[in-house]
Amino acid sequence: MKITLTGINFNYTNGYNNDYTGVNLNFSSSGATFSLSGYVTVTKDEYTDASGNPEQLTALIIQKVQESLNTQTTTQAS
Repeated sequence: MKITLTGINFNYTNGYNNDYTGVNLNFSSSGATFSLSGYVTVTKDEYTDASGNPEQLTALIIQKVQESLNTQTTTQAS
């Protein structure tokens, strides 16, 4: 499955006069029998560590999607 980063939106929880507080990474998938699309929210630090490197941003998206799926699976199993 291929994950494509389609957009980056900065969150300004403390107002636009202050620095951004987090980032939404928009993505879509292709190459599988199902599709995923939407966004994942990452912290400012996570984004800063990966910014400028598309492979690291894609890996961050995959990590967040996996964490979300694991959380959903654990919750449903309880």
